[in-house]
Amino acid sequence: MKNLLKPIALTIVIILIIVGLPQCNKMKIVTSTTDATNLVSYLEKYPDTYSEFIKVLEKSGTASFMNAYGTYTMFAPTNDAIQGYLQDLGKSSLDDISADDLKTMVRYHVLEDTISTPSFTDGKLPVPTMHGEYLITGINNENGVSRYIVNRRAIILQPNIHTGNGILHSIDHVLIPSSKSLYQRIKENPNYSIFTEALEATGLNTVIQKLTYKNDTTPNWYTVLAQSNAVYAAQKIYSFNDLKAKYTKPNANIQDPKDSLNLYVAYHILTGLKFTADLVVSPAQETLAPQEVITTVLKEEKVLLNYETANGVTDSALINRPVSDIACTNGVLHDVNNNLYIKVRNPTAVYWDVAEQPEIMKLTSIFRKGGKTVTFQVGDLKDVTWNAGTVEYFCNNPGAKDLFYWNDRLALAILKPAVGSANMNWIEFTTPLIIKGRYKVWICWRSNANTNGFGMQTWIDGYLMPRLFSFGDYNYGKTLPETDVQAQGWKRYYVGASTADHMASKLIGTVEITTTGRHKIKFITTEASGQKNSSWLDMIHFIPEGANQFSPKFATDGSIVY
Repeated sequence: MKNLLKPIALTIVIILIIVGLPQCNKMKIVTSTTDATNLVSYLEKYPDTYSEFIKVLEKSGTASFMNAYGTYTMFAPTNDAIQGYLQDLGKSSLDDISADDLKTMVRYHVLEDTISTPSFTDGKLPVPTMHGEYLITGINNENGVSRYIVNRRAIILQPNIHTGNGILHSIDHVLIPSSKSLYQRIKENPNYSIFTEALEATGLNTVIQKLTYKNDTTPNWYTVLAQSNAVYAAQKIYSFNDLKAKYTKPNANIQDPKDSLNLYVAYHILTGLKFTADLVVSPAQETLAPQEVITTVLKEEKVLLNYETANGVTDSALINRPVSDIACTNGVLHDVNNNLYIKVRNPTAVYWDVAEQPEIMKLTSIFRKGGKTVTFQVGDLKDVTWNAGTVEYFCNNPGAKDLFYWNDRLALAILKPAVGSANMNWIEFTTPLIIKGRYKVWICWRSNANTNGFGMQTWIDGYLMPRLFSFGDYNYGKTLPETDVQAQGWKRYYVGASTADHMASKLIGTVEITTTGRHKIKFITTEASGQKNSSWLDMIHFIPEGANQFSPKFATDGSIVY
């Protein structure tokens, strides 16, 4: 999903750190290939380095599946790493650790995808471990040497060793899963004593006290933006009583969700698992305070919350990255350097790349890799539903004539209703978060002459937009200047020659978004004539009614031009 903040790819943060920090050597991306048939075979070739981890695999009963065909990433601790781990536990050997605990260790060191260091971000890896938690990566700079570090603990000694069933990274420390909840992490830190009291007094500590589930398998993740006592002191708040006096009335029931202090504390808790790299993806984050959001922006390498300038004065809260991205059993903890309070929000433009669906993004060998494609059946995508047929993700090779943002798109195999219910004739998406207000809505696609005649209705939260569009619309305004194209309710939203008339963007109307949150947008074919063919959807723009509708423009390399 794209927005005004999205000149930044998820990986931009790590790029800034790797190549942009002063007085650090440029990192070399090392890749090696072995003739070992699988990860275990590679470990067995080097017993002086990995014999202890082989024992872990054997005793835990996991060696057999790591021998099997698949696509894995293994972070393999060296013998010295395991000896250090045993010493920390007060154990003399691996025989003193149960098979179940060793199985947990293995699952925490293995991902079911192939992730090499160029795909690392300054934050969580794109897929979780087999244990179900995300690993955090970054850069360790010591004596002028830069090396990757995992969970702020384990240095990668030898990265990117390619075997027959995955990639191995050799590490100098054992990785340890989270053992404490968000509430436990906050409460044990004396710097958060005022914030802890506020959580307890409002009863919101119970929300983040332990991992809970929506159903038997879906966890309720939370992200907490904690404020230290020093941050409160800068606001002349030196105790919880001072905080209470500032944000609520005397004798108020602060456990009432409508109480202003309760809302203030709830405003510091985000729904979902939001590491630093996740925060910069969306312009606004949902909080537990109903209808209230926190905006995010990336300025250089700084992640800023509620950034705004009024009368020449800039106000924001900075994510203190060295003490943030703290993984907990039920979420992630960040530290902020300024007071976060509920603000009046104005509508904010959302430039949405519909190809950025969670299930697609986690396919790191396919997502935004030129020439790669994957097909999804009904039910495969959590935030996209349709009645029949398939949805295909495809990323063009660089230099293709099509000018999709990020070079990728979704192909919808849409048919007119008369052809039959066994074919797709409607599809519904769940939007990214949109702040309430009035928005003009633009649909952006690559036209296909073979679908000419398919009129598409657009429904947003059950409201029918006034203008139809067709995936077959072609040659719109090819010979017209930009101003004439815009006057007819179209725009050239892409970076490229104006003669690239196969790329289309049409204004379909104005909609009132009545609540801040995620919404439904549904496309339904009309009874117009046509034939089955792929319809290539690129972006959907929600732009505040009074804002510039024609800038910025979007490039195939992910950049945004104003």
